[in-house]
Amino acid sequence: MALCVDGAECLGCGACESACPTGAIFQNADFVVMYTVDPMLCNDCNRCLAVCPVDGLLLDDNWAVCHGRGCPLSSKRYAGWECSEGLPSCDKCGGMFWRAPEGEWVCSACRSNEETRTATCPKVRRAARPPKALVVS
Repeated sequence: MALCVDGAECLGCGACESACPTGAIFQNADFVVMYTVDPMLCNDCNRCLAVCPVDGLLLDDNWAVCHGRGCPLSSKRYAGWECSEGLPSCDKCGGMFWRAPEGEWVCSACRSNEETRTATCPKVRRAARPPKALVVS
């Protein structure tokens, strides 16, 4: 499951950014002390959680778990398949690349458009949805 930064807890120390192997964590342009997690790049390795001194990262339940429950690649049907985990993503549609055992990398979303009975990445489906309205109380 992708992570998000807890603005009330984040110290802006940058430990999470340094620990992230995919570059999914970066400084927010609007507030340089605050960090942002790009859920399309987050591969759920949780290395950032291990180094954060204040528990400033939270699970973002709006995003799917990579290779976990909900991920098509965790099913027996796709045994042995691999996912690019967002790096790189398809230039045409932003989809994840998947590779069949000993096959070539193909875009999961574009492949779904060409063939029947294929699954797509839940992170890509979630990213395609319009953002939820922010409720301010």
